[in-house]
Order: sequence, then C-alpha cells, then structure tokens
Amino acid sequence: MKRDILYNRIILSVFLLSLVSCVAIYFAQKTNQYNTNFLGMQLVFLTIGTLTCFGVSRLPVDFLRHHAIWLYAIMVIMLLGILIPNPLVQNINGATRWYRFGGLSFQPSEVVKSIFIFVLAHFAVKYQAQKWKQLGILTVLTGLVLLLIMKQPDLGTTIVYGVTALAIILLAIKSTKLMVGIITLILTTVTVGMYVVVYHISLLEKIGFHAYQFARIQTWLDPTTDPDAVYQLNLSMKAVGSGMMTGSSGTNAYIPESHTDMIFSTIGHQFGFVGVSLLLILFMLLIHQLIMAALLMKNTFSSLVLAGFAVSFAFNIFENIGMTVGLMPLTGIPLPFISYGGSAVLGNFIAVGVVLAIIRSDANLIEEKNQLS
Repeated sequence: MKRDILYNRIILSVFLLSLVSCVAIYFAQKTNQYNTNFLGMQLVFLTIGTLTCFGVSRLPVDFLRHHAIWLYAIMVIMLLGILIPNPLVQNINGATRWYRFGGLSFQPSEVVKSIFIFVLAHFAVKYQAQKWKQLGILTVLTGLVLLLIMKQPDLGTTIVYGVTALAIILLAIKSTKLMVGIITLILTTVTVGMYVVVYHISLLEKIGFHAYQFARIQTWLDPTTDPDAVYQLNLSMKAVGSGMMTGSSGTNAYIPESHTDMIFSTIGHQFGFVGVSLLLILFMLLIHQLIMAALLMKNTFSSLVLAGFAVSFAFNIFENIGMTVGLMPLTGIPLPFISYGGSAVLGNFIAVGVVLAIIRSDANLIEEKNQLS
C-alpha cells in the first residue's frame, strides 16, 4: 500500500513540476530574445517524455539487469561517438555535447543518466561480497564515463555524475573504514584540484586539458579576472532580487538563456520569494518520495537505484539554483523538470520511468515471496 502511495505521489510531483515548467517558459519567452515558440515545443517534449516514461516503467527490470554490461556499452558508445568528428556532431561555442539530425539536437549525457545509475547499482550488488573488487569495478565504470563527459567539455554534468556515483559507492560498500578513506581521498583531490586550477593551470594543460575549461571556476572564485564572464550572473541575481516577496508582475527581466539554464531567475523575478519557495517545496517533496521509496525497498539493488536518482536530482537542483545566485560556478546545466529542452525532458522522464519500474518490480518480488511462503 505504501508503495502505491509513493508511486502516485511521484507521478503527481512530476506533473506539478511540468506545469511550473510551462508557466515559467511562457514568461521567459516574453522577453522576445528568440522567435521560437518554446512553450509549444516544451509541450511536445513533455508529451514525448510522458509516453516514454510510461513505456520505460513497463520494462522488465530483471532482463535489463541481465544485460547491464550491454547497457553500459551503449552508453559509452553514445558518449564516445560525440567526441569523434562526424556529420551528426554539433559544435556549439567550442563544446561538442550534441548530436544533430533532422533539425533536432540530442544531448546523450542528459539521456544516459538512468543507464549510469542502473548499471552502477547492478554491479555494486553483484560484487557486494568482494569489497575491493566491488570498489575497483565501480571506480573504473565511473571513471570512464566521467572522462568522456569531461572531454566534451561539460563540467557541470561531470560533477553531477561524479556525486551520484560517489553516493552509490558509499551506500554499497557498507564499510566505515572504506567510507572514511574514500571521502578523505576525494576531499584531498578536490582541494588540490582547486589549487591547481587557480594557481597552476599550466599543469592541467600539459595533461590534455585546456584553460578555458576551467575559466568559469576561476571567474566564480575571482570575478575581477573577467568582468564580462559574470555579466549573465549579474543579470540573474538582479532578476531574482527584483522579484522580492511576490514577484515583479508586468515586467520582464532580460537574462540570456532565461528559458533553459537560467529559468530559476525567471521564476524568482516573476513570482518572487513565494513562487521560489513553492518550487523548492515541490522539489523537496519529489526527493522525499524517492528517499522514502528507497528505504521501503526490500531489494538492495532497488534501494541503490532509487537513492542514486534522489542524489542525482537533488545535486542537479542545487547546482543549477546555486549558479543562478552565485553560490556555484556557471556550468550550463538545466533545472530538472523545469528548463526547456528535449534532451533534458526526455532524460528526466526516462529517470522517472526507471524509478516507477523499480518500485513495481520490487513490489512484485515481495508479492511472489509472500505467495511462496
């Protein structure tokens, strides 16, 4: 019964967030930055996403787990293919993150998140009796994917994938010593990495990276290094601040990409503190339902998958909102379920479909065990 309630609440949360998305995009396109009817396109994306979500929710989880290595191979091929020059690859502002065909763009890193979480959870459970082997396999599987996404380059998505993988690994290993060791290693690596980015960027260039890939981090830490780079952030913060308590109705703030990455600024400007608070409550409810579902699962694999999605969504939300108010560097990632974009919508709804499939599969497993007993 509890599973059914959570199942329905997750669907309701996603539906309400989709409504917020349509309203926010409607106001964002009133700035007349573009001639495209983004609201109309978003409705098409939401329709496709809903149908895809329903289809994915009916997939046999056990069958997919049996072929997990092939799912991983498909993910790697999709991410690798975008780094190889070919007619389908679209280069925008020096980044190769999209396939383009038939006038449509497709960002694989947004769509394959579900495969990434699913596969990591599968191998975490498969080798749970062999801690070091489990840790080694999960590290290799994660490292390859992070490298491919970082080479696009896409720092924001790389961080989201990395944090999600870390959460799954920490939950799976069930060893306090290993947890402390991993967290210490990561904190040390991040600290050293930040130091190198700020003071010794030439070292990173020697191993294949480019200075521009870390420019946003440097600008975030010290805006005076490039005042032009914080132009978008300044507009975003002014828009959020001008919304005050209930929003600046009747006025439209100009913010580049106000319908995609910076859509939170649009919501803050149009609906103020009240509107932003309601949006955050909706996000909190969705994350809460995912966590509750993870705790209710009787299958370790199911719990890891749901926990992985909860962390992925939560950190993605934090990273996007944080960058619009200066708490995080501008990384160009969309706000889940809210930002305009076909790939983002499809990826999020595939994730919801997997969540629903996992809940249904776990419930069926419990029912079968009860019948046998």
